[in-house]
Amino acid sequence: MELRAYLAVLWRRRWLVALVPGLAFLAILVQALQYRPHYTATAAVIVTRLPQEAPRDVYRYDEYYLYLTNEYTVDDFTEVVRGNVFASDVAQRASELLGTPVEPGEVQGSITVTRRNRALLLTVTSPDASRAVAIATAAVERLRERGTQYFGFSDPQREAIVQVIEAPHGAVADITRARLIWAIQLVLALAVGIFLAFLADYLADTLHSPEDVRHALGLPVLAVVPMSPRRKRRAS
Repeated sequence: MELRAYLAVLWRRRWLVALVPGLAFLAILVQALQYRPHYTATAAVIVTRLPQEAPRDVYRYDEYYLYLTNEYTVDDFTEVVRGNVFASDVAQRASELLGTPVEPGEVQGSITVTRRNRALLLTVTSPDASRAVAIATAAVERLRERGTQYFGFSDPQREAIVQVIEAPHGAVADITRARLIWAIQLVLALAVGIFLAFLADYLADTLHSPEDVRHALGLPVLAVVPMSPRRKRRAS
């Protein structure tokens, strides 16, 4: 089938091609009106350990062991952030910042931590932008204030330094993902409409052109009687 034949089929069944995307567009419009975005606040801190005091004549292996200690400390902080003790402390501080109660379960469900070298990346997601920022701010403050106290270390030589390199000044809505999903739905609806148009034309037993007659009957076409303008308008 030539390209013109495909286009002719789409034109004859244009109402079907337009109907399915139109219904999908209405459904997407309803989704957009009911959509409530989630907001994400991010923060980043660097965690390092204080080097232990040692005489100057003692070789420190170019601080190799201090580097390993820093790596292990970051791993430990990752587990601390995921724990319920840290969540309770953050919830208490976030409640003070917001002036409304924040439960530890909300903190644990909204906060995500990942590591990059000696940096901890904190991501807080919440339906409310102010709560996301407050929880992220409280998490950063608790890490700076208490640090290795969560490990039970009281020796100053074993303390860790938590330095903020990215403060959670605001939250960003995750509308991009929703828009991508809506666009995919619209494209799929258009594909379904085109498929149904070809299917309806395939199941129909109407011959629309001399080429259809020759293809269906295997006989030559001697003449073509044009359709009157009135009947053409009815057919369209």
